[in-house]
Formats: sequence, C-alpha cells, structure tokens
Amino acid sequence: MRAAWHKTVPILIFGAICVFGGRTLPVQAQGNDPIRVVLPHKVLFDIALPFYVATDKGFYDKAGIRVNPIFARGGGDQVQIMVAGDADIATGVGLLATISALEKGAPLKIVSAEARGLSDVFWYAKADSPIKRIEDLAGKKIGFSNPGSSSHMATLVLAEWFKSKKLKEPEPTAAGSPPEQFTAVMTGQIDAGWSTPPFFLDEIEKKNIRLIFGGNEIPGLSELTLRVNFGRTEFIKARPDAMRGFLRATQEAIKFIFTQQEEAAKIWIKNAELKESPALVKQAWKFYSAEGMALSPLAGVDQSLADAVKFKFLKKPFSREDFNRGADLSFLPK
Repeated sequence: MRAAWHKTVPILIFGAICVFGGRTLPVQAQGNDPIRVVLPHKVLFDIALPFYVATDKGFYDKAGIRVNPIFARGGGDQVQIMVAGDADIATGVGLLATISALEKGAPLKIVSAEARGLSDVFWYAKADSPIKRIEDLAGKKIGFSNPGSSSHMATLVLAEWFKSKKLKEPEPTAAGSPPEQFTAVMTGQIDAGWSTPPFFLDEIEKKNIRLIFGGNEIPGLSELTLRVNFGRTEFIKARPDAMRGFLRATQEAIKFIFTQQEEAAKIWIKNAELKESPALVKQAWKFYSAEGMALSPLAGVDQSLADAVKFKFLKKPFSREDFNRGADLSFLPK
C-alpha cells in the first residue's frame, strides 16, 4: 500500500528529463506485448479497482490487450517512471505534477480524466485532539501524500483559503500513504492526516479518530479534474489501438463497479487483499460516483493552470494552447 507527495516534484521531474538528455527512449511494449501501466496504489477504489475488475471480467482480453501493473508511489514518482521509459501508461496522476512535466518537455500525452473533485479523500485527527472543524487547523500540520498529488493540491488550496480568512495557514506536510498518515497522526508528527475508503473507516466507527472534513468541502475543488491518465508519446504513436483498448476496458470496468457493486466488492477484497469486513468495504461506494470517475471531460483546466503557477509548480504561465498540445482525448471511447 503506497502513495505519497511535496515541493520537490518539479526538481524530480526536471532531473528525470535531464538524465535522458531529451532523447526519445525506445518503447518496450510492441505488438502484442503487455502494456506496462504504472498505478500509484494497490488498493485505492478509483485507481486499483478498475484494473482488478477489467482483469477479472476479461475487459482487457475483449479489447485485445494484456496489462502488466507497476505499483509505485504517486505524483512525481509516476512521472519519473514514465519519462525513464519504464512504463507505457500512468493512471491517477495529480494534474499539477502532470502540468509541470509537460512544461518541461516530458514525452507524455494526457489521454483522459481520472477523477473530478475530491469526494473520496477525507482528513481526520485523533479523537482526543482539540481539532474538530476545518478552522481548528490554523497553524497545524496537515498531511498530504506526494508532491503534485491531488491531496497536495487540496492542502495548498486549503492554506490559501485560510489566508483569505486572515487565519494562520496550516502547514502542508508530506506524510505518505494512508497507513503512513495514520502512524504520523497517532504519534503526533502531524495534526491531521488524509485517508480514503476503506482505510480507517473502522477507526472512525471505534471513535479512535475524528473525521474533520471531506475533500469537496475545500472551496473550488469539487468541479476540477484533479487526477488524469496519460501515456508515453512514443507508445501512443506505436500502438494507438492498444491505447484505445485500455481506455475502453477502463470505462467498462467503471460501469461494472457501479452497476454490479456486490461482485465488484468481492473482486476488490480478493485482489487488494483487504482485511476490512465486506460491510465496511461496501461503505466506500458512498464516497464515489460514476460521474466523478468519468474519463471526460477535463474540467477546470484554466483554473488548474493558474494554480500551477500560484503554487510554484511552474515558474511561468503555461498557456491553454500549450496544455492542449500535451493532451489527446481522441483515444476515448465514443
């Protein structure tokens, strides 16, 4: 179980690009070779579950493709793996990390949205903490996963909101995946940590931790595409049908997840090796929707481009025209 995210991401991305001197690396997956897909987590509902469902239900086979998953940390780590030529497609990457990579000339193309809004993420504190509402986080350490991730974006926007209210800004702190966040909260390293279902819903029920707020309660986030899927440019050129097949299978998997909840839950429990009870696992569906996981459109791009500059993921503005050159939604199912 991994995820993570801080301000080192532009440096990491730049370094990865420089290592390869701007050369286009050969694509490893050719013909009927498996597509190498880098996912930022082995458990997360919107990232791992579509992969498990598409595999178990034969949607990849139906699309004429084979998929080899690479589980990595999120944000800049996924970008590095892609730039190095070690994967063909990346899923669930924070849009800020992606924009930063495109601005530096990374050989990548956004091929679809992955998540709109942040209904799936929530922040919590220890049950005996004085923190009971968002305003109580003034001047406190609040966790996010990795630089450039959607949880990183959320904490930065939240800090701006505090500033607008003339409150002391919380301190966004990179603290890793949900299990790592939980340890950091319970040991006092941070004051509030993030999680996503099914992680720690049981701890809320046991009253060991207190839910403070959900991601969509942060002003301005609910209508933004915060995570995207992208492919290596050379892979897309060499195997356009495989790119189409992957997105088609993903779309079928998303539909299955929301129309066949019972079976999807069993697939998730089996493949992600979830220890939570089936009843608790099924509570995750309250946090997600087919609309929020739709592969299109890319929503709120202009706002995200402005945020990328404001939060120093970009040193100078990146135009909408430049962004459009780094995106190709023609592979989406019709």
